[in-house]
Amino acid sequence: MEAAAAGEEKVFVALPAEFKAGQSTLSWALGHFGSGGATVVIAHVHAPPQMIPVMGVKFHVGKLNPEQVNMFRTIEREKVNKQLDEYVHQCSKMKVKCEKLVFEKEDVVAGLVELIVLHRVTNLVISAAADRKYSRKMDKPISRTATEIMQRADPSCKIWFVCKGQLICTRDKGVEIAPAVTPLFPASDHRALQLSPHQEEDEVKSEFGFYDVLKEACIAAEDLMKRAINESSRRQKADEEVVSAIQKAKEYEELYLAEARKHEELEQALARANQEIAQLRQAAHLPMNKQNATTVELQEAMAEKLILEQRLGTEGQLIELHKEHVQVQTDGDNGARGLQALLNQSKLTAFSPSSVIQSPYDEDCIPSYFLCPILQEVMRDPHVAADGFTYEGDAIRGWLDGGREVSPVTGQHLAHREPIPNFSLRAVIQDYMMRRSSADSQDAVAI
Repeated sequence: MEAAAAGEEKVFVALPAEFKAGQSTLSWALGHFGSGGATVVIAHVHAPPQMIPVMGVKFHVGKLNPEQVNMFRTIEREKVNKQLDEYVHQCSKMKVKCEKLVFEKEDVVAGLVELIVLHRVTNLVISAAADRKYSRKMDKPISRTATEIMQRADPSCKIWFVCKGQLICTRDKGVEIAPAVTPLFPASDHRALQLSPHQEEDEVKSEFGFYDVLKEACIAAEDLMKRAINESSRRQKADEEVVSAIQKAKEYEELYLAEARKHEELEQALARANQEIAQLRQAAHLPMNKQNATTVELQEAMAEKLILEQRLGTEGQLIELHKEHVQVQTDGDNGARGLQALLNQSKLTAFSPSSVIQSPYDEDCIPSYFLCPILQEVMRDPHVAADGFTYEGDAIRGWLDGGREVSPVTGQHLAHREPIPNFSLRAVIQDYMMRRSSADSQDAVAI
């Protein structure tokens, strides 16, 4: 009977904007008042946010332009209006008359109290608590909003408190309420918004215009953000390239220092060879019976000097040597004049077999630097190893292929395993062997 009598009037249902949060409350109201022909008014108090996001950062409304605040709040009201349309759709499915009322107030309780007074609400359905807090022992509202509404709402309004589709309790008309400062009329800075089909068309167009402006601002902000991200990525890539270049520079510096050390070692060896040659020059002034051995030693020193020059050339650091002028004062000594011609040839590229004239004093003595240190035989294909000594090509290759990594002469570790052909020495040996063969032939004819 009571529900039927209330069916002739309007029943206000206080609901949140989210449909899932207020669906059970609306379902209970439709089940108890919808069949009696009552008009259900979906009432929502919208509390405008005090912090407004601008380009990803929230600012208080007091620090923003009023136009920006109005634009943002207009969009928020439009969003709330669309969310409440789901409640209207549910009422339409139940074939119940429905209206929609949005009241704007910073405090939800104060907004509901003013709404009851302004619209003379006599029947109100409100949630006693969130559905997840429902209990069979619940006999009174436990949410702050529902508790304050029970105390502060106008006595002429009857209130039904429900939770998860179940009636928890009611507050009848005429009950005494706790004293509270409740304004009977809304403050001048708040306004009741009746979002209905009768809203003026110009106002709707204006609101959509503000929305378009804000949307364009958001697009521009996203574009700036993308540019900033791309610039940050480009700088990070440039930093990585700089680090890689520094690492390569350090590697090249280490290689350069290693090559410089090798070059310095070769220069020291070359200096020692020059010193030995100088000593042999002095020995060249000895009596004739000692010049034969001196000549051989001098030729050996010159061969070692040529080998050092070749090593410097293969490493890309060819050293220009000064010509050595040796004055060997020996009357009628063709071998001494030949030795002087040999000493005048200091560059490797200018060395020629024809520039070496064998001394008659050593025709029967093969120079020691013609002999392979391994085979102790005259070399036919001389090769310079990493230790600076010249070996027969097959002999040094066999030495290395046998797994040895040290010098056959010094016993020191070899820097590399690639012997280099000694073309200059090979030419000298060939020239020497030809001259010796020719001399043997003449001796045979004379006999």
